[in-house]
Amino acid sequence: MSFKKKTNLLNLGTHLDLVDGTPAHIEVSLPLSSLDREIFVVTDIMFQSESIPSNPGPAELSEIRASVNKTDEGILFINDPNCVGSMLARVESNAADSQVATQSAEPSQATTGSNRDFVSVIATPNFILSGSWTTTAGGAANRSVFVRVTGFRAQADSSVYAALIAEEINAF
Repeated sequence: MSFKKKTNLLNLGTHLDLVDGTPAHIEVSLPLSSLDREIFVVTDIMFQSESIPSNPGPAELSEIRASVNKTDEGILFINDPNCVGSMLARVESNAADSQVATQSAEPSQATTGSNRDFVSVIATPNFILSGSWTTTAGGAANRSVFVRVTGFRAQADSSVYAALIAEEINAF
């Protein structure tokens, strides 16, 4: 892929407030110039969510899901080319009233931040943070999910820029 790094690493952060049972999303603007064929090269992504309270009864599930996407407003998994990163945090209780808490985020490793080591490339001037907070019982207090996307602005040559834009627009 042919591009020229234009900035040092930038940290872009945002959060999404979630209501139990209602998926949500927020669009985050990127400081890109389409006239200069600028792209945002994502080198790292970090997720964090508010803690999930213990489930009040047996056989209940509480979970927060989130994903950073190039253009799609849905909650995607890392196998989707439109997904930059995803996370899951859940507390599950079984019939014996014991609880298991799990949390994962992908990609799970850090990069070097170099031109040859990156997670994804965003060519459109925004990205989308999508998420959901669901409980089996319903009506739980709101929770938030937070994300920090690290990367740099770069200038792509015209053929690479055209291909990236076409991929993001046609991925919908």
